[in-house]
Amino acid sequence: MKIAGKLLLILSVIISVLLLLNIATYLNYNNETYLFKMFNFDQEKNLPSIFSALILLTTSATLMYVSFQALSFQVSNVFWRSLSIIFLFLSFDELLRIHEKVGAFTASHIKGDGAFHYEWLIPYSVILLFLIFTYAKSIFALPTQVRNNMIISGILFVGGAVGFEMIGGMYIEKNALLTDGAVLNSTGVFLLYTIEETIEMLGVVYFIYTLFLCMETYKLRGLVKQEIPFFTTFRVTVDKIPTLLRKF
Repeated sequence: MKIAGKLLLILSVIISVLLLLNIATYLNYNNETYLFKMFNFDQEKNLPSIFSALILLTTSATLMYVSFQALSFQVSNVFWRSLSIIFLFLSFDELLRIHEKVGAFTASHIKGDGAFHYEWLIPYSVILLFLIFTYAKSIFALPTQVRNNMIISGILFVGGAVGFEMIGGMYIEKNALLTDGAVLNSTGVFLLYTIEETIEMLGVVYFIYTLFLCMETYKLRGLVKQEIPFFTTFRVTVDKIPTLLRKF
């Protein structure tokens, strides 16, 4: 099994374990326990949220790495590197809950309801539509396998992060779950955020798999399109060591 396949398997197993632990927090419900705080999908800065942030950061690093590789098809470096920056932001957003701060600011100007119960969805949806139109041409210029896999991963991620968040907001309003306690005790809300976080993580993992599969399939062996600055600096520094030693 190649690296792409191994990564997909390992990361999918981790998601499965986290999913089971999240279900355990509901079956043994007590939001004050260590189990709940550490493994529930709806809590902040616990193992599932840290894992999500790490795989988003891994995606960012992998995209940047791909931009320096010589591939058998032509796509602008800007495509890979700008996506890398977006995923870097998403990683910090996941860990620091930046979208919630954006939501609080948006709520002070626009009151959201229904699908936009969570006000952060308003500006993020506008940005999402802009990004879809901006990247559509480059995505459809990719080889069929890479393009299709990237679209699948995008549907999973956006479907979780945005789609199920909208459904969750509508469910909360429809069932008049107006307090944090009511939301936490709702089986429907638990199912919604569990599905949301699971497919969101699966989407990111499938994108990582797609990037590694892309390099395994389309990288021109022995060729590097452009040296990565850090490694270039490191190599030059190492090459100078014998000269420096001879001066002493």
